[in-house]
Amino acid sequence: MKKIKVLMVGNDPSVKGGITSVIQQLLEYDWNTVGVEMKFIPTYVDINAIKKITFFISAYEKIKKYIRKNKPDIVHIHMSYRGSFTRAKMIQQLCMKNKIPTVVHLHGSEFKKWFDECNEKKQKEIRQFMKQTGAFVVLGEKWNSTIKKIEKSTKTVVLSNSVRIPVEKVKWNDEFKILFLGVLIKRKGVSDLLKAIKILEDEDKSSNLKFIIAGGGEEETTLKNEVEQLKVNKLVEFVGWINGDKKKELLKNSQMLVLPSYNEGLPIAILEAISYGMPVVSTNVGDIASAVENDKNGYLIEPGDVESLANSLKKIFENKEKYMEMSNESRMIAECRFSDEKYFYDVKSIYSTLFECLQEV
Repeated sequence: MKKIKVLMVGNDPSVKGGITSVIQQLLEYDWNTVGVEMKFIPTYVDINAIKKITFFISAYEKIKKYIRKNKPDIVHIHMSYRGSFTRAKMIQQLCMKNKIPTVVHLHGSEFKKWFDECNEKKQKEIRQFMKQTGAFVVLGEKWNSTIKKIEKSTKTVVLSNSVRIPVEKVKWNDEFKILFLGVLIKRKGVSDLLKAIKILEDEDKSSNLKFIIAGGGEEETTLKNEVEQLKVNKLVEFVGWINGDKKKELLKNSQMLVLPSYNEGLPIAILEAISYGMPVVSTNVGDIASAVENDKNGYLIEPGDVESLANSLKKIFENKEKYMEMSNESRMIAECRFSDEKYFYDVKSIYSTLFECLQEV
């Protein structure tokens, strides 16, 4: 049987964040075993504006050359919003010209906000792009509903992010480590976390706590200054951006994850945390509720509610029995809903459906 030739495009491995993690996960899978021939061309690097443009122009020429010489059956485009949409649209137009169907994999947690801020002409352009996509991948049911409201004819496919279930599982520890894992940008709500830490310290509830901030980004200096101003230096440790084995070590040696974001899809950080059996305190945004069930394996709060954030953290680290129950529930949710075995099967199904439609034309 003929292999399905897929060209995937998206972030260069050097780019920090969840999109890159998803791309790397997809690229590490042995697609040959399921009849897929996978090729990847990076289209984005996180450097200065001129170099970003130059990098994309070079990538676009590589894509054109690859299509000319090894015409793929499907092009899988990873996209967020703004400049990412512009790049995705150019690639989609190239694919349409060559009669190649596209899979657009939406990761942008602020896609709806961006769409609403666009003028009428731009919104029409976005809707047309969505109509012309062979399969528009969204990370959960909430996002499916959001996209359908923007353009009801969009051929959406719900495909939650996934995670490999590790052998290890977190354990209760008298030095209780609470982990934040992500890019240090404003929408991640780390400033709210620091304020919640201050509340816990003022209530004399922080003597055995350690907050690990794992990530880097434009807010890092500001956040470090805020730690100084709040005088919570002894409780907070910035460890920078980590990945690979260092990330695994940090996950298995922490006790809880906190993610007070203002916008999200379904963060890989949460799936990684629950795969190790961590309870999670997070804001109820995007499709996080599909992985964190309030009072079952963690707590969901509203963005910006610092008091609720502090109280939710307290309810977990002050109650060992509750912690153990939540830990077991997290692991079960990860195994039942977010195992990567099903994920790869579902991705292959998307490719197969588009490929079969192509053969019928």
